[in-house]
Amino acid sequence: MELRQIQKEIAKCGADGWLLVDYENHNPALVSLLGEGKMLTRKILLFIPKEGLPTLIAHVIDTVFLRDEYIQKNFHLSPYKTWQQMLKEEAELLKPYGKILMDISENGLLPRVSLADSGSVDYVRSLGLEVFSSADILQSLSAVLTKEQALSQDDACRKALKIKDEAFAFLKKEILEKGESDELDVQRFIGKRFEEEGMVYDELPIVAIGPNASDPHYGPSEAKHSKIKEGDLVLIDMWAKNKEPKSVYADITWMAYVGKEVPEVYAKRFSIVKAARDGVIAFLKEELPKRKVQAYEADDVARKIISDAGYGEYFLHRVGHNIADDDSPHGPGANLDNYESHDFRELLEGTSFSDEPGIYAPDFGVRSETDLRIENRRLLVVGGLQDEIIPLLKD
Repeated sequence: MELRQIQKEIAKCGADGWLLVDYENHNPALVSLLGEGKMLTRKILLFIPKEGLPTLIAHVIDTVFLRDEYIQKNFHLSPYKTWQQMLKEEAELLKPYGKILMDISENGLLPRVSLADSGSVDYVRSLGLEVFSSADILQSLSAVLTKEQALSQDDACRKALKIKDEAFAFLKKEILEKGESDELDVQRFIGKRFEEEGMVYDELPIVAIGPNASDPHYGPSEAKHSKIKEGDLVLIDMWAKNKEPKSVYADITWMAYVGKEVPEVYAKRFSIVKAARDGVIAFLKEELPKRKVQAYEADDVARKIISDAGYGEYFLHRVGHNIADDDSPHGPGANLDNYESHDFRELLEGTSFSDEPGIYAPDFGVRSETDLRIENRRLLVVGGLQDEIIPLLKD
């Protein structure tokens, strides 16, 4: 996002400016705005007013890295030598203003937003300014997908859905030929197929039979894995993206039963999870074209459906996470969450997120996961939808 667009967003928020604080390049938003590769070693402040030239308050030692043409054109550089001088310059800079955005979140519940330290925030407030969260501007910088990124996600989802089918076919073949398979073997099969399709991932997928799936983050390993036999319920959670730079993840979860007919106890519980997943989709399709939707609202929809069915205590995580250009499928934007945190951020145009309610009772776990994206204020389902548990051995 360009600086002028950021200033428009600041004005839309009803604020006078956005103050970013950093030390040794730990604030990704500030780094992206100044440009990569600058070796900044002292505290630096960037103030972007809603109109006019942004100001950089930086130590004189670091200014050698801040004299390129881009910085000189787009920022006023205000060097300091001592900490007293830094605070004085900050106070003078902010004196004309009343409402400031900073990288904070209520009660520190959004770690990828809460980048401003409490001392820096307290000092700004001591100057008589009101401080509000920059959360939505931050996600507009880091989580909104370009057209090319959206296409990369679509392609990754198509590949993931195909590999999902191949994984269940592999499992069926193993059962029919050998009488059993193994979580680890299926996991390795999926990882190999991702690599053959030119995809990358941060970790191998989750393959879990019923009781193992009661742990949402269980994953088979050399030290711990289970055989898969007839009569087992199997959950596969898989995520990967194309290897090209700036690509976006597909992240899906599907389930199968190793038998000809899915037992009612499994089918019934899965139907509850499906209803919660589809409830989120229906809610967003209805509300997004009409109004600003805050991310936590979608979590409330799914959680109510599962709680009303009597399984609320076994829904152990948020209903969905942001998906963007990131090392993992968990992106920096708004999560569908009113459980682990209260995510008040808006579900922005051009962002993507998972929709993955689950029930993790002690006897077995179930989850259904798809990927959603907002385009033209309408919801797209890009990760496929599972309607029922797959009876793997059905003719």
